[in-house]
Amino acid sequence: MAPGNRPFKFPVSVLIGSTPANILQVIKGYRIDIRYYPKFLLTFLIAMIFEVMNLAERLIVKRTHKSLRTEEPPIFIIGFWRSGTTILHSLLCQDPQAGYVTTFHGVFPNLVLTQKKWLKKLANRILPKKRPFDGYAMDMDFPQEEDFAMMSLQATSIYKLFYFPKDYHDIYKKELYFEQFSYAQRKHWENKYLSLIDKAMLNTGGERFISKNPCNIFRIKTLTELFPEARFIFIYRNAYSVVESLYRFVNDILPGSELQHLEGGIPRELFARLYRDALSEYMHVRDIIKPGNLMEIRYEEFKKQPVTVIHEIYNKFGIPGLKEALPRMESYLKKNQFDARQPYPIEPETYHLVNSYAGDIVNKLGYQLIETSE
Repeated sequence: MAPGNRPFKFPVSVLIGSTPANILQVIKGYRIDIRYYPKFLLTFLIAMIFEVMNLAERLIVKRTHKSLRTEEPPIFIIGFWRSGTTILHSLLCQDPQAGYVTTFHGVFPNLVLTQKKWLKKLANRILPKKRPFDGYAMDMDFPQEEDFAMMSLQATSIYKLFYFPKDYHDIYKKELYFEQFSYAQRKHWENKYLSLIDKAMLNTGGERFISKNPCNIFRIKTLTELFPEARFIFIYRNAYSVVESLYRFVNDILPGSELQHLEGGIPRELFARLYRDALSEYMHVRDIIKPGNLMEIRYEEFKKQPVTVIHEIYNKFGIPGLKEALPRMESYLKKNQFDARQPYPIEPETYHLVNSYAGDIVNKLGYQLIETSE
């Protein structure tokens, strides 16, 4: 962690932005460790207080709200975790036409339209200035992925891992594949997701929704049904790097999110397995995306020539407004480096696990298999 950065360790959970009823659904079937009872009870108490404000927002939205999804197709960035999705998303969201979920929206999806004036200032005082695990700048107005927000609106998400790491096997089995949910669960998720997008467009004033959410790899079929002309960007990176990075990332932030403590953290094997399952799912379903609506980007090439890649994205998808957006994107690149964190070694175990679980995928993506003596 860089000197001066505060760790992600808070007295409450991100679930403070949920509703009491939904929180009970999220924790259903899982045991909270005694040491985390105060954290959970404080989270639940704040959520109960916020419920009065939630009700006010629901009433206002019901009276004044109309669908804010525009005729422009949304763009979904669906790369595997730690593959460069954050910086690509942040760059695309520099376009004044972009609509997106902000960090504030991600934490407070039920309050984003009515309570942001005071609550955002308070949250920014508490939030670290940079993400401890990779050094990217943080602010409540910055673009954010959606699954924590979605878990505050409904109870299905593999991100339950961040709360209940002891149960990672059970959560992985139950929460990963979207098609395994019941029809009612899928429709409930769809309705909440569409509402999330509508609020994002109103909150940011955008005309084109841009999403970054690795979990959406497992929802491509549903997303193409909801948005037949949606654009998809799949960004991929060396498997050894992303598995090692995701292992370290998740276990770095567990102390700030967990309601259970798993000694030693979640093992590397889970992340190698997740890599295999995510990339296999993508390769299995990508043909349902219209060829003109899909772009695949190699991270290493994006890192070398980010502006060139942005030009290619705008050209392929026929997106207007690059001339106006480009100065803001270039300014962002000057302030935010790729891989801002100091590099770390990839452990021999990671090489072994990736080769065992996904050696064929490494080859398919054009990377070289690396064998180790251990």
